[in-house]
Amino acid sequence: MLNFVSEVVQRYTINPSCVRAAVIRYGNNADAPIQLNSYTDVNRLVQAIGQIRQLGGSSNLAAALHLLQTHVFASNIVRSNAVQVAIIITDQLQPNSQILSLSNSVKSRGITIVAVGIIGSDLVDTVFMYSITSNRWAIQVHDYSQLISGAMNTIVQQYGCFPYTPPTTTPAPAPTTTSDSSMFSFFSFLKYSY
Repeated sequence: MLNFVSEVVQRYTINPSCVRAAVIRYGNNADAPIQLNSYTDVNRLVQAIGQIRQLGGSSNLAAALHLLQTHVFASNIVRSNAVQVAIIITDQLQPNSQILSLSNSVKSRGITIVAVGIIGSDLVDTVFMYSITSNRWAIQVHDYSQLISGAMNTIVQQYGCFPYTPPTTTPAPAPTTTSDSSMFSFFSFLKYSY
């Protein structure tokens, strides 16, 4: 799974004025070993991702969603008007009112939720998985070995590429050029230990 996360972040321009990434891991509890402002270049970020150790226990997605709202995407961390995307990777997900409520709260803050379900163990309720995402944006793969081949391109090309629209207070002239810095996205990879 860490290879998948590394492969996805390598597809973006990681720097303080473009894309920033965080990682939340969850088992019985949740923590954020990598915060949005921790790394300013992709090589150091990928190295840090490779050093993350798994958490044991159950799949407490509710704790991860709460941490996402209160710490990772906290108002003092998130850049104003930045696009925020949370990618949930899970191999255990069953209907739960607390998860549904927290996912709705996350989405109401303008955070896009995308899910990747590892469905081979039959522990992921796919109907519920689709219900907690934004626009039913979810991907199913049979096992962890299929994450890169089965989910990465869809995440990067379809769900993780949003144009940045700056706020306007007065009419501005139309831009004449487009640059990479016109695309701003945040990613938080929520993962279950495997």
